[in-house]
Amino acid sequence: MKIFNIYLIKKSFLYSLFILTVFGLLDSTFTLISELENVSEKYNFVKILSYVFSSMPHRLLDFVEGACLLGVMISLGISHQEGNLNVLRSAGFSPFKIISISSLGALLLVVPLLVLDDLALRKTYLDAQINKNILLEKETDKKDINWVKSENLFLSYETIIDNKIFNPKLIKINQKNQVEVFVSKIAEFNENQLIFDDIKSEYFDLPIRSSIAYANINHLGIAKISSYRKLFINSTVTEDLLFKSHLDKVYFKTIFLPASIFILITFFGSLIFTSLRDSNLGIRITVAVFGAFIYRLVQDLSIGIFISYNLPVIIGVIIPSFLVIMLSIKAYKKI
Repeated sequence: MKIFNIYLIKKSFLYSLFILTVFGLLDSTFTLISELENVSEKYNFVKILSYVFSSMPHRLLDFVEGACLLGVMISLGISHQEGNLNVLRSAGFSPFKIISISSLGALLLVVPLLVLDDLALRKTYLDAQINKNILLEKETDKKDINWVKSENLFLSYETIIDNKIFNPKLIKINQKNQVEVFVSKIAEFNENQLIFDDIKSEYFDLPIRSSIAYANINHLGIAKISSYRKLFINSTVTEDLLFKSHLDKVYFKTIFLPASIFILITFFGSLIFTSLRDSNLGIRITVAVFGAFIYRLVQDLSIGIFISYNLPVIIGVIIPSFLVIMLSIKAYKKI
């Protein structure tokens, strides 16, 4: 039986990896087509390819849930057609145990990917974004300009990625009401030092909420999100609470991702043994894909509601999974 267990784990891992790779290549193709609209002398085709493939590994996290579910479903379906699942059932393995063993292959993919993303892939993605913005040198829309103040300094900027600030304009008012203005395409924050072109630097106390755009929260590491959450834990300011809620959303969804994948696999994997066991593999996969899509919509809706009413975001993250667990229990009782 040990051989069958290893076979199921290996097969689900390879299928999940293959599907994730296909998803990544398709996403990169669409990204490449989109980026070709921005081609210029500096941001040429080679630079675009470099950006696309440098940012692709981090973007794989958007598809890992679906890839793992499809990989395990295909693996179980093929094993069922080969008769391997019947052998395991005859040996006393319950359907839940068989599916749980198969899910280990998917989890062996997702857990290292999450760790690797936090350690390196996220940084590679941010560096690719920075290089792209430098090469494009887009004109800043006045509607997109942000302003922050620190003592006698006023800073405007377009966006901040990692520790790089784009299109900064620093206005310094001296004691004699003299005004100094420093402008650059890009500047860098080193702790609380704002550095222009490695020459001019000023101490600037940049608020945390100003240093992170809502769109970039998804690209923060778990450790950094955790440290930011602690800074706002005692705040009662409405803007701080909203910002922390969005940090919580990314934090808990990422932490809960392996459990979420396991719950989806155990529920849709039961289709192999229930009313759809005589259906072809395509129907089972279609049902799983549609169900996972509904699950994601319900989870996003649940999280949005909890953020809107300033309720614990973690509850909004786990409610859909709790509902799926209830459905799984009901499904396995019928097997």
